[in-house]
Amino acid sequence: MAKWQSLYSRREAMRRAVIISAGGALAATLLDQGVALAQGAKVAQSAAQYQAAPKAGAQCSGCTSFIAPGSCKLVSGAISPSGWCILFAAKS
Repeated sequence: MAKWQSLYSRREAMRRAVIISAGGALAATLLDQGVALAQGAKVAQSAAQYQAAPKAGAQCSGCTSFIAPGSCKLVSGAISPSGWCILFAAKS
């Protein structure tokens, strides 16, 4: 029996491979979105996890990237003033 076989079952090895693959795909997606933002391109609403309702008291109208009456510097498409996304940055 090989040394690694005593440490990990086949099921555990497959589970780790799936986790590593998923992590790599997530990192690639986030990197692509970061490059798009750095180049001034807007990201899709789905990538920013945009929702038309506020979250925990935070909403687009209170974000530094919101452009009244209904757009955003970072997220493409129509944006509700009472919406929210993961790119939210509160105005100071």
